[in-house]
Amino acid sequence: MSSIESRGPNTPEASRYLPVDPQTLGLLRILRIGDVELQLDGHRLLVRGTPVHLPHKEFVILRQLMENAGRVVTRRELLDNAWGPDRTDARNYLEVHIRRLRTKIESNVDQPTRIRTVRGVGYVFDLPQDD
Repeated sequence: MSSIESRGPNTPEASRYLPVDPQTLGLLRILRIGDVELQLDGHRLLVRGTPVHLPHKEFVILRQLMENAGRVVTRRELLDNAWGPDRTDARNYLEVHIRRLRTKIESNVDQPTRIRTVRGVGYVFDLPQDD
């Protein structure tokens, strides 16, 4: 199941992530698909509840994929969003960052079930299958 959630500052879940003065912060925006949780305001990634280091470019790419879960995001869309439309030499960078993201969120990098390549088009963040 995919969701964008807001957690109020007084909920038990939010208290783990908020600084000392939660009254000034409002709500956390979170993208959650299966056991992958991306905290947009805190710039944090949790996989199966475990924090995972995520550099800025990987955060930008993962956010775009998760916000468009179930839909193919073209290489051009990802490149434009992460590096800007004037950057024409970043294709290899994108492939490297996708590979790094897979090592962080996939159980088996060689058989990805979350970030899937659509040959010649781009990538899709697949929604988990309901059993």
